[in-house]
Amino acid sequence: MNNLFPERPTISFYPQIETGQDPAGQLNVLNTREKNVVTLDIGSFRAKETILHCPQEGIRYVSEELRSLAPHRCTYGYDVLVYVGYALFIRSRSEQEIIRELKEKNISISDREIGFLGKKFITYLAIAHRESRERLKKEMAMRGGYILHLDGTCEGDSPNLFTGLDGIAELVLDNIKLPSEKADLLIPFFKQIKAHYGDPIAMVHDMGKGIMSAIEDVFPGKPDFICHFHFLRDIGKDLFEKEYNQIRNGLKKHKIRSLLRRRQKTIKEKIDDESRAIQDLQSHMKKGQIGTSTLQEMPEVATYTMIHWAFDISSQLHGYGFPFDRPHLIFYQRLKVIHSVAKEIVESHRKDDNIINKPFYKLFRPLNMVMNDQVLSKTVSQMEEKTKVFDKLREALRIALPEGNKGLNDD
Repeated sequence: MNNLFPERPTISFYPQIETGQDPAGQLNVLNTREKNVVTLDIGSFRAKETILHCPQEGIRYVSEELRSLAPHRCTYGYDVLVYVGYALFIRSRSEQEIIRELKEKNISISDREIGFLGKKFITYLAIAHRESRERLKKEMAMRGGYILHLDGTCEGDSPNLFTGLDGIAELVLDNIKLPSEKADLLIPFFKQIKAHYGDPIAMVHDMGKGIMSAIEDVFPGKPDFICHFHFLRDIGKDLFEKEYNQIRNGLKKHKIRSLLRRRQKTIKEKIDDESRAIQDLQSHMKKGQIGTSTLQEMPEVATYTMIHWAFDISSQLHGYGFPFDRPHLIFYQRLKVIHSVAKEIVESHRKDDNIINKPFYKLFRPLNMVMNDQVLSKTVSQMEEKTKVFDKLREALRIALPEGNKGLNDD
């Protein structure tokens, strides 16, 4: 403990006595007590608190100023607690990262204390939310009521965190950890929301049977709507989830990812000094400004860059998840492009032209096995046709559009 609090200044705290609280001047010092306190604003210090007592009324007076800095009998202040809470749950920092960050602010803390403050932060937050229910209810009433959005973190019979929020004010009303989304588990939760906030104007949710059944029981006759995003997601899964799984399994069967990564690693050891050339090629490939003649001038750099491009599909994903994002399909489509390029180069040279042909041939051979898989090729064609229909529906409903870039944060 001494290592955490080396040399600390002492700050005295007294009760704030208002006019009229001690008309007879009978308040006397009951005792004094000291404790270590650490806050972001002040740093580490020794707090010396004087407690006053009124013998006539039997009332003890303590320092509210000290209570506003740190909880009673606690060392770390509220600002440190909030900092740790935000770092853990909002910024996703590890305990060691938080220790380093606080050290830069002259705050010494142990990893065990960070874990404890994280739990305390969640507890305080839950208490504050519970104590704010009436204020939230009045705020929502001023807006004309609330629309209850309901959703869980998982589907089916998997344990999940189920949440109810007001879609107008975007306020979380309540949440609960449930083993599944079965109606008999959701009904008590819905009744709790109803008891605290009254009936909603309307409800929005996915098409889970448990949710729909529980709503009929707790909110009969209330306007009930299906979320367009969940509606689209379920349609997409029905349309081409089977084909998508077949594409994933087909790629896995050929072990193409591991083969390409090994090939990429082998080449990288030879071309570490060619980073500028790799960047230029990558830039040209993204713009579609690359020809086979350019690639043949630097075969190993070219094959490395093409493999990297095949894996670098993030620019075509939009953060909505499947079926809106189809990474396995995109990966196959990119393999098809580099297979076409490698095939053109390989077939345009004689077999004994090893200097140019060998790197491309080693790339072409595993790709050729994938592209010659007729079952996989047919499945890809079927899925590509279905995704065209699905994307037209997305545009018609004007949600989770293909050109979107905000992912699940998109309104």
